Amino acid sequence: MSKKKTAKRTGAAYKLTSFALRMMYGILRLIDIRLIALFGRGVGYLVWMAFPSRRRIVARNLRITISPTLRGRELASLVRQNIVRTCENMVCTFKTGLLTDKELSRAAKLVGGKDFVEKAEAGDCVVCCVPHAGNWEMMARLRPLFPNVARYGSLYRRLDNPALEDAVYSIRTRYGCEMFNIKNGLKDIFRLARDGGMLGVLSDQFTQQGVFIPYYGKVTGTTPLPTLIYKRRKEHVHMYVVSSRTSGLGQWEADFSQQVDIPDSCADNAVITMAVNLALEEAQNKSILDGFWMHHRWKPSYRFAPDTCEEHNELIRQYARLPFRIILCVPEAFEEAVLVIPMMRRLHACRPDMQLTVVCPTEQKAFWQTQPYITYTVTTDEKTSPADQLESDELYKDGPYDYLFMLSDNARVFKNLQRLMPMYLSGFATNPLARKLRTRHVIPVGKQPIHKADEYQSLTDAHISGERLPYADAAAGNTTATGNYIAPFSTLGKADAWEEAKWKELVEKLPDKPTLIAFEHDKDAAQALAEKLDIPSVTVRPETVASVLGENCKIYAVDGLLPQLAALVGCSCHVIMSSRLAAVYAPLGEGHHTVCNHTPCHPCYRSDCDQQTPCSHGVSVDELLG
Repeated sequence: MSKKKTAKRTGAAYKLTSFALRMMYGILRLIDIRLIALFGRGVGYLVWMAFPSRRRIVARNLRITISPTLRGRELASLVRQNIVRTCENMVCTFKTGLLTDKELSRAAKLVGGKDFVEKAEAGDCVVCCVPHAGNWEMMARLRPLFPNVARYGSLYRRLDNPALEDAVYSIRTRYGCEMFNIKNGLKDIFRLARDGGMLGVLSDQFTQQGVFIPYYGKVTGTTPLPTLIYKRRKEHVHMYVVSSRTSGLGQWEADFSQQVDIPDSCADNAVITMAVNLALEEAQNKSILDGFWMHHRWKPSYRFAPDTCEEHNELIRQYARLPFRIILCVPEAFEEAVLVIPMMRRLHACRPDMQLTVVCPTEQKAFWQTQPYITYTVTTDEKTSPADQLESDELYKDGPYDYLFMLSDNARVFKNLQRLMPMYLSGFATNPLARKLRTRHVIPVGKQPIHKADEYQSLTDAHISGERLPYADAAAGNTTATGNYIAPFSTLGKADAWEEAKWKELVEKLPDKPTLIAFEHDKDAAQALAEKLDIPSVTVRPETVASVLGENCKIYAVDGLLPQLAALVGCSCHVIMSSRLAAVYAPLGEGHHTVCNHTPCHPCYRSDCDQQTPCSHGVSVDELLG
């Protein structure tokens, strides 16, 4: 032991803590475990009343383990029962290692285990996959009940407090149970597997370094340790789920009957670990409220798309019942919201259980509903709040939300969405709401301005790996459409207008007569201008642009939403950038051409120009033609 560790165990704090623990354990030896269980129930009611955050965590977990449709009084009642029972069990763990043989015979009852014991006594290794349920400390105290088993061990994680660690270790090993600290490596564990005996592994803990597969139908990080031990000596290793459930006040049943059904000749870590998870579920379902659901079992990490092969993805598709749910609260400006599309496509493709829900103003709703990578769309400016819409029966049935990307700066909407308790809140450090986000992404700064879409891609890079996807998707447009189009009306305001005379000149210089295209709210003005120019016109909605334009079309436009949507389907765009900077907002993809008249006030980002001669008037027809 190092000098530093020795000092920790000889200091005043260590001695004082050790003395307090000895006093506590001395008192606990004198108290009947049923009285301790009653005290634990009282603690549970206090925790239930005083900690609403714990109630929300338990509610989230029970919706995953029991039914995603649980809500209201039924869910609240189950939450209370689970918190009370969990606290009862946890308080009783302090007494468990101190039970006499007589007290143990009254407090614990073994269920099944005949085959289990025979295999262990024959010299094979029986791996006990133990869930955090009931009084799991009982498993170490049961060692004397298996006198003919050569070795009986369990993995554990060392406690930070040295005095508490020494006390707990002493109690756990008092009756012959060997304890293996996972931080010391797997050498001693594999030696036990070779020698034969029983080995307990708490198999239901979240681990970022584990195998990401479904547990209760929702993907989470799972330890592959039982699988690694099993693969070490397949023919001499057997896996069982050993669980504890409350049968009365200060009484528990230790169930050894649940064997893990492993497919024959299986060598895939994920498949074997999935078999363990299914057996854990079956065992815990016998008394689901005994589960320790007061911590985040299904928590997403900062990088929430682990690298998985196609075989593992197929396993997820087969067993996942609940999706990984991301809420994207997009910018309120439609012209900027569409630049989030490459980010959305990457998120949708990064894992097979992905579900994307968009929160947006009403004017954007119909467009997002046409996008195949979006499952649900809710609005920010209706009487029903976004959170209430997201908790409607149709959306509620898919389970709790995991992630919120706050790309809007609407504080009212953000406060409303926090009600849903998404596990992770992410966005840009420049967002006025950034201090309330868990992850605040800093945009890389370079010599040249960064395109807005690249900023969203940069945010995506922080959370997932993989190549960036292009903005344009020619297959989504009208592949049979051809010809030239002009778009004289901007959604950005009058500052982006171009002179009527120049539109007329442009029409005359184009080899084929173009079609004037505009949104429906500009219908009257579009028809009037089309008559003056003697060309046909067509009006569209944002969600119908793709049915009119395609990769074989070319559009001449002023800056705004229409050229952005045209570029989305591969249409070639020639755009006058009057109020915005082309390097930041130009249409994305191949074959585009932007032009602006650089003036001292450009870019102004204004909807109305306050100059006598708007800068767009300095752009000639030949410049726009490129």
